[in-house]
Amino acid sequence: MNKLFMPELVKIVEKFENKNACLQYMANLLSESGCLSFPDRFLAAVKGREEIMSTGIGKGIAIPHARDLTVSCLRIAVCLVKQDLDFSSVDNLPVHLVFMIAVPQSSNQDYMKILRSLSEFLRREENRETLLQAKDERYLYEKVQFLEEELLPQLGV
Repeated sequence: MNKLFMPELVKIVEKFENKNACLQYMANLLSESGCLSFPDRFLAAVKGREEIMSTGIGKGIAIPHARDLTVSCLRIAVCLVKQDLDFSSVDNLPVHLVFMIAVPQSSNQDYMKILRSLSEFLRREENRETLLQAKDERYLYEKVQFLEEELLPQLGV
């Protein structure tokens, strides 16, 4: 299995104009990593998912995701956003941490396990705070590597 997180997919951004700008930026990151054959189609799937219900899960976290035929490998992009980002979250609070998950069409079981594990990890305040306090991308990447070590065993890897 490929790594879920890669250094070039973990970014700290000062601000985004809006939610769509954030989604576009993160889909481009995933595309540049080589896991999307048609980034526009993947982005449309993510936006379609957002129209059904926001993936802003509360406490400053959003987990936009889509399972699509154009995704070649399971991969996660991470963005720490310094300024408040309106994501229409369930608690109506702004978002500062965004995890975009790209999932191959055939990976439904892994997809559900990762969503559940990621949500559980981020529910713990100390985990959120560690990520939110990152001063640089290298530190943020090191911390999501710890998260990957928790996720992979649940995928049977």
